[in-house]
Amino acid sequence: MGSFQRLLGNDDIALNLILPLGISFYSFSAIGYLVDLGRNKVEPRDLKDVALYLAFFPKITSGSIQRSGDFFRQMDQRRRIGWATFSIGIQIFMFGLFKKIVLADRLSVFVDQVYDAPGAFGSLTVFLAAIAYSLQIYFDFSGYSDMAIGVSKIIGVDLPSNFNLPYLAHNVTEFWKRWHITLSSWLQEYLYIPLGGNRKGKARAYVNLVITMVLGGIWHGANWTYIVWGLLHGVALAVHKVFMRVTKSAERPHLVLTDVISIFVTFLFTTFGWVFFRADSVVHAFEILKRMFGFHSGLEQPYVWLFVAVAVFVASSLAAAIKSKRCAGHGTKQNVSYIHGFYPILDLAKFWHLVLFFVFCGLILCLAYTGGSPFIYGNY
Repeated sequence: MGSFQRLLGNDDIALNLILPLGISFYSFSAIGYLVDLGRNKVEPRDLKDVALYLAFFPKITSGSIQRSGDFFRQMDQRRRIGWATFSIGIQIFMFGLFKKIVLADRLSVFVDQVYDAPGAFGSLTVFLAAIAYSLQIYFDFSGYSDMAIGVSKIIGVDLPSNFNLPYLAHNVTEFWKRWHITLSSWLQEYLYIPLGGNRKGKARAYVNLVITMVLGGIWHGANWTYIVWGLLHGVALAVHKVFMRVTKSAERPHLVLTDVISIFVTFLFTTFGWVFFRADSVVHAFEILKRMFGFHSGLEQPYVWLFVAVAVFVASSLAAAIKSKRCAGHGTKQNVSYIHGFYPILDLAKFWHLVLFFVFCGLILCLAYTGGSPFIYGNY
């Protein structure tokens, strides 16, 4: 917003009317429908069907971006709504609520303090705040996605999954197959491929990747920080493609140590990228990075909820990995190298399962942060 104010003046009312046009999940859905209609991928629908698709309330604020064909197909089918859909949907919703008001909102307290005055804190605390924001934005956004999926499930509509344990990605390419999955596929389908994709040579493909990610950054906001964030990921995607082609790493066997190092490096890169995403300006972002790597002294404030969030993330990731291997052992069609997230759905028709569910609900109420923190992606 600050960048456009310098270009267009300081009329906040006019800017607030102009800038949101074409920059929202609502608009992505509309553009996708129109393009698919032009490509004859979907049949023309009447106004009420299109209005229902665009304004479907669980996803309108922060996604996920559901393809129109998938939505209309479900609307045309007879949907079974009852105890089965409710018991699954309410558990997914509560799991998302736990992510949001217990983990993300409590992490926001620590993150906001450090980002508001990074010069007052020591390098270690600033580094921990950067990690805390990586977890905050994941728990916040995936929490919303879970809540939207859960509410939609209750009324018999399946929304696409938007996250798949992104911080277990081995590289930046895999990260974007796991993070905000519906946006990644939208950008690929409606930006990267129309730009030429990889059909016009490798060099052009790398340029198209960078352009797509920069445009994806601009979608997040009219600020140079989002452009830099998109540029970083676009260049990283291109560099990874070149590295894979030159070294032919995909053909080599993966060692456990190599996998661990790859996941760690990818997480650090993503964390440093989030600094630009969260900072108020590029200057502010570099101030935080300088503070982080300058070994400066200052207030050291280890935040206990950061370690709680890390423990929850590690435990849930291990549980997902174990479940993935068990599914593979039972002969399900699943790529073991690609761990899928899961929800520990209980059978609420059983007494003790119902008791556990209400204990979990009570835990959420007891641990919830009540300071009021809006969804991060509610601004986009």
